[in-house]
Amino acid sequence: MIRNLIQFMIIAAMLTAAQSFGAESVKLRYSASLYSDDKGEGFRTPQGAACNSSVLVVADTGNGRLLRFNNQNGTLLFGGEYKIPEIPRPLRLRINMQGEIFVLDEKGQRIARLSNAGAFLGYLKPTGLPAPESFIPRSFAIDVRDNIYILDVFAERVLVLDSAGKFLREIPYPANYGFFSDLAVDSGGTVFLLDTVQKMVYSAPPQAKVFTALTGKMTDYVLFPTNIALDSAGMMYISDQNSGSVVILNSSGSVIGKQLSMGYKEGWLRYPSQLCITEAGELFVADRENNRIQVFNIVK
Repeated sequence: MIRNLIQFMIIAAMLTAAQSFGAESVKLRYSASLYSDDKGEGFRTPQGAACNSSVLVVADTGNGRLLRFNNQNGTLLFGGEYKIPEIPRPLRLRINMQGEIFVLDEKGQRIARLSNAGAFLGYLKPTGLPAPESFIPRSFAIDVRDNIYILDVFAERVLVLDSAGKFLREIPYPANYGFFSDLAVDSGGTVFLLDTVQKMVYSAPPQAKVFTALTGKMTDYVLFPTNIALDSAGMMYISDQNSGSVVILNSSGSVIGKQLSMGYKEGWLRYPSQLCITEAGELFVADRENNRIQVFNIVK
């Protein structure tokens, strides 16, 4: 009887997992890996990746530099190194609609602004902030109107600025949160917050004054989620640092898949960090402890 009970429990668990992922499945198909610049100098603990249809920018964090790769019909060609004294330890990257590059420096806890060609334009200095005027950015996002969203761990809020850095509004953290490690914003202006400790995603529609829970606790799917990215259809991709996987949610917050595994082989991950996704459905992963950037095609 005990053996039959165990078999029943295993089958029930398999059926539950299948029902959870449903017919809305998404596959990540391995495409390529990047390990170095054009001179063969390897990446060292890269933690950031930002992309659009024509360019990929990598935060080669351990080497204190940014690397540009031009995307020509899916082929990545080295486009230059940006080693900027004002950004000694680049962590998170974003590219706005003008092609400017924004960089969160882990050491200085400041957001730097670069031109499309990688010239340092200065640090982001918000104006008109309500009290407290000080903030500490953990992460940030940029929407299709070039508004900037800052995850402020000092005052427990998300700051929303226009493209020039002028304060527009703020959204306070929800009650009973654990620790927010990342945020994303969709084309309609909805903001998504990733809670690493609670293993949840919160959301706030445009002009909302509060965040509400979009998901329950995803303890069956993630161990230590740290980064979130959206595709053009509004689906969410979450990198789970401690399992080396990417968990995929639909726009309503339901988990529809868990892809990839912890390991060294091509297509496997070790402590993945920032994700970015192009309109063409290419997913770039900063594969931190494997010292590489991995490229996957999203197949729906």
